[in-house]
Amino acid sequence: MANGPTHQVIAALTIGGALAYDEAKNGEQTAKPLAGAVVAAVTTKLPDILEPATHPHHRQFFHSVVCAIALGKGIYELHQWQPDEDWQKVVRFLGLVSGYAYLVHLAVDACSKRSLPILGKA
Repeated sequence: MANGPTHQVIAALTIGGALAYDEAKNGEQTAKPLAGAVVAAVTTKLPDILEPATHPHHRQFFHSVVCAIALGKGIYELHQWQPDEDWQKVVRFLGLVSGYAYLVHLAVDACSKRSLPILGKA
């Protein structure tokens, strides 16, 4: 099982890199990649905050395939939202980055020996 710092580095590099790529593709240059990397490094811990790794079988619903699918649906809906006000744009950005960071955590866990349960009880 990967430890917390490993999850944080992978999430920060993945999400920060994706945001930097998107900006470069669109000819932009903002602080979004850096902000996204920081937010991702913090929020990728959410699954282990909800279900602390106190024993090898700690992976329940919040570390499951079903949770990943539900989160993916939520991210899709958030991605479709086109906010008008600046504060709404910030909320959308934080929600998307946090959702993707959560999925990065689950993807890293899925590559471990224990993988992810379908619904819980791994």
